[in-house]
Amino acid sequence: MPLRERQEVQALPRAGRRLVPDAPRTPFVEALHARMEALGTAVCMGIDPRPHAHPTTHPDRFGGDGAQVAKAVTAYHRAQLEAAADHLACVKFQAAFFERLGIPGWIALAQLLVDAKALGLPAILDAKRGDVGSTAEAYADAYLRDGPFAADALTLNPYLGMDALEPFVATAEAEGRGVFVLVRTSNPGGADLQDLAVAGDGSVADRVADLLTARAREGPLDARGYGPVGAVVGGTHPDALARARARLPHAILLVPGYGAQGATAEDVAAAFDARGGGAIVAASRSLTHAGGDDPRESARAAAAAMQHALRDAVRARGA
Repeated sequence: MPLRERQEVQALPRAGRRLVPDAPRTPFVEALHARMEALGTAVCMGIDPRPHAHPTTHPDRFGGDGAQVAKAVTAYHRAQLEAAADHLACVKFQAAFFERLGIPGWIALAQLLVDAKALGLPAILDAKRGDVGSTAEAYADAYLRDGPFAADALTLNPYLGMDALEPFVATAEAEGRGVFVLVRTSNPGGADLQDLAVAGDGSVADRVADLLTARAREGPLDARGYGPVGAVVGGTHPDALARARARLPHAILLVPGYGAQGATAEDVAAAFDARGGGAIVAASRSLTHAGGDDPRESARAAAAAMQHALRDAVRARGA
């Protein structure tokens, strides 16, 4: 039965409700690479709800009723996920765009996480969390254990240091999930801190990469040599991507910046390992608001085009 025909979530799942079966989970990194190899794709569709960007989700259509807007957003993006799924390695939900829709937005996020799971799409929650002690543990429990907002992986900010990341990494290891830690971001201002030289060798970003590699070697690695500790490296900095790939041999790289932010397939090809794996490339607006009369078909066509462009660029770089 198509996902759009299933009953909508009307309220947040009750506390403690399991959204997945009790069977052992396939670890995130294994499931992600298996899907990438089976479908020949490294495309990560970013879901950043922008209700004003399309007539079917525009608030004016619903008289500003937030619940109806969120419901329309859910239907809009669910239809796109269904249409484009065969071209996607995974999906990334940007928490901020759901949060600004209020409680209905949180319900929409919970619903779309369930929909992604039903499609077999690994789901990354882009929330860039980072805190210490019991607060970090609470965030890890909320997003990396079973619950209404459970994702397969979570993005993290390393600014508070490795001890602040440890509750997230430990939970990801225990639960078969993953984390993606910011190393070199795609925004121009990232250079203000991330490119600063440190004593010894390299930059702040390089130092973060080295710390992540050391931590990854303490945990489980799959047959390809990858573990649950991934890294975010922006596609708008090809040289930084190449350095990160060398310094992060055990990390899947999550590469934002493709499409609307200016990065091309050739720019991001350096993120991939010698076998054409080890990286996923995220695009949001260029996939979910690609224009055309039919958002489903536009998303499918844009995802297919991105899939083929990435595959060609990676093959050309390895030739």
